[in-house]
Amino acid sequence: MALAQRKRVILVKLETTYGTDSSPVAADAVLCSALELTPLDGSSVERDFIRPYFGSSGSIRVENFCSLTFDTEIAGAGTAGSAPEWGALLRACNFTQTLLAAPVTGTATAGTTTTITLAAGASAVDDFYTGMTLTITGGAQSGTVAKIIGYVGSTKVATIGKTLAGAMGATSAYSIGANAMYQPNSDFGTATASSSATIYFNVDGVRHSIKGARGSVAFDLSAKGIPKMKWKFTGLLGTIADATLPSADFTGWQAPVTVSTANTTDINLLGYSGAVLQTINFDIANSVIYRQLVGAESVLITDRKPAGNVSIEATLVATKDWWTVAKDATTGPFVVKHGQTAGNIVSFVAQNAQLADPKYSDSDGVAMMDFSLMFIPYASAGNDDIRICVE
Repeated sequence: MALAQRKRVILVKLETTYGTDSSPVAADAVLCSALELTPLDGSSVERDFIRPYFGSSGSIRVENFCSLTFDTEIAGAGTAGSAPEWGALLRACNFTQTLLAAPVTGTATAGTTTTITLAAGASAVDDFYTGMTLTITGGAQSGTVAKIIGYVGSTKVATIGKTLAGAMGATSAYSIGANAMYQPNSDFGTATASSSATIYFNVDGVRHSIKGARGSVAFDLSAKGIPKMKWKFTGLLGTIADATLPSADFTGWQAPVTVSTANTTDINLLGYSGAVLQTINFDIANSVIYRQLVGAESVLITDRKPAGNVSIEATLVATKDWWTVAKDATTGPFVVKHGQTAGNIVSFVAQNAQLADPKYSDSDGVAMMDFSLMFIPYASAGNDDIRICVE
């Protein structure tokens, strides 16, 4: 009996214990595209006999694992403060999830055109609010909505990603929106719970079970397109057996909005907020290693070097001297907010981005500036290369 290639589904669920089947169900279904499975990845060794005739000696497999790639759309959770459906995938890519279930509100004690001193009860943890959205709900600069790009816990001073026409101040009432925050971590090994996943890949009644899976993800935000996350996972070879094609519950997956002037805002490239954007794409670039020795088999994430590319309309040097920025290896903030409706907002914030390799290109006869993009850890503790905030 032939199998229908279109009738495929993947179920993904985080594991409590590394490499132990977490038994994904319909609610763990992933709404994806560009789905590809390499069901028997690995390597073999040739037997390479010496014989008095020509011919192959055959080989013996020494590594057996699975690899899987697919795309999902960049969209929110439906409700601010809840984890998006793709949150589990990020956690299996060495990201830490923190949920802020309710907005943080208060009245400022001071402010400028770029900073606001939060109320005395605000967090004392540096960068606790970095990446989140600040809304001024009353008083000076009421109606302002801006991304927080830095926060000092000892002084309660939050820095926003744009310069306002007037100063915020002691009359400014504020709200910091409920959100799910994701930051990369440097967990290593198999002891950390919920840092790996079991994946069931079913092709019209044939189920491939993949355990201990870890991966990496790249993001693509291109004008006039649907923003995408491009995932690649590696996992331990489990069973391959006939199993009924499972039902799939996609109700938690939200519809995205396209990358456009209306939907994609708050752009800040090293202090420049006037960029006309054509493309931003970047890869978290985890080093994902399948490792098999005598007595142990695992998939490990051994390093991370986030990098990407950005293309914007070229500017006069007087507007922004990109050439000196690149020559001097200047670093600064990177901010992109996508989506404007609560429950369907995803923002990317880095405090220490670097642009390099500037060059001109052409788009519809308009001169463009293309750069390579790197995200560098900011604070002494690291693990703050980039923040992904879902609101």
